Amino acid sequence: MQFLTFVVLSSLAVHLLASPVERSQDTIRIPLARRSGSTAQQQFANHEARRAHVMHRLANYRRGFAAYWQNTGKEHPLAMRSSADFDKRATSLSLTDQSDFMWTGSITVGTPPKKFNVDFDTGSSDLFLPGPLCTNNCDKKTKYNPSDSSTSKDLHQSFTVSYGDGSTAVGEQFSDSVTVASYTATDAVVGVSATFSPGLRESAFPSDGILGLAFPTISFYNADPFFTKLISENQVKEPVFAFRLADQPELSLGGVNQDLFMGDITYTPVTHEGYWQVDVDAISVEGKNVLEKTSAIIDTGTTQIIGDKNSVAAFYAAIPGSADASDTIQAGYYTIPCNSAPKVTLTFGGRSFALSSDEIRGEPLESDPSRCVSGVVATDDTEFWIIGDAFLKGVYTVFDMGAKRVGFADLKQLDDDAGYDE
Repeated sequence: MQFLTFVVLSSLAVHLLASPVERSQDTIRIPLARRSGSTAQQQFANHEARRAHVMHRLANYRRGFAAYWQNTGKEHPLAMRSSADFDKRATSLSLTDQSDFMWTGSITVGTPPKKFNVDFDTGSSDLFLPGPLCTNNCDKKTKYNPSDSSTSKDLHQSFTVSYGDGSTAVGEQFSDSVTVASYTATDAVVGVSATFSPGLRESAFPSDGILGLAFPTISFYNADPFFTKLISENQVKEPVFAFRLADQPELSLGGVNQDLFMGDITYTPVTHEGYWQVDVDAISVEGKNVLEKTSAIIDTGTTQIIGDKNSVAAFYAAIPGSADASDTIQAGYYTIPCNSAPKVTLTFGGRSFALSSDEIRGEPLESDPSRCVSGVVATDDTEFWIIGDAFLKGVYTVFDMGAKRVGFADLKQLDDDAGYDE
């Protein structure tokens, strides 16, 4: 077997670049790439982008709840207070270029196959790509042209892309073959639009679109998502996929990669199908519970951890030196001393997992480098928590669609030059 290594390029930013995909014991392993700033100037610039990212994700949830109502005729139990602002009869979604904060990998679409870099997102269910008419923020994106594929079919269904600034763009739904590694879903629905949201700068390492990995009930297209189609077509050995978002990030399809974690996987059941919604048993600071049993959504598409205003305030009240940053950053944000290292754990299925102090501290303020912007953010919109990458980078996360559960395990320490056998 040939030994392949991950390549790290460094200049002003560090990129983890994807290496070839391989199959391991009927589990497909897909290396992921993430772009992250490494200089103080980039860190300061990221504050505005992170605020935009949080607003984007909250808008995504509102529209997901609207899609749930559209698909089921029922209101989702976690529906946000402002969800009523969206037309529940419309198929709409909000997309922006979030390449700085998302996890990307390669897929191919159509016949002949065309390669795209997409964000793998457990907080949504649909595949979305820019179309041939896309001109706004699309210069660095690969475009999907249905007329170039012999297997594409026009579904004669439109959708509306709504942006936070009130602008809109319309798109069309097509079906086509979609391949991730050696798994191909036939007649998968692809949303094709003519624009990407303005507002966020183009990344030096942009993704082309989004591939959602949540359940069908929050699909804007009311269609089976990619992984659900693989299950229905009996292509995967197990109806399971898993993420490692730490060093050498990877998505595994059809099972787990035993080389990436150690010990047992602790599972907690999905409490309501749609998002990957589970219960957090407790969130503790310095061994004291500040929050007990609350609903949470496990979301690889969200960079930070987002919670309701009251419980987030209680969280920071337990951290010495924390301060409300509503005046200096934005409502819902807090800062803590950059030299602090609070011990925080989240408990799932009766087992506690640590939240890295580096993720809690975040990046320093430009106006006061001794204060760091924390990775736990409050919002008035929700009564639930969104558990994003700030936590997920510290654990191995398993999404089991068959048993309707999410699992967590401790990460295995990997050698710096470890790679993939082929």
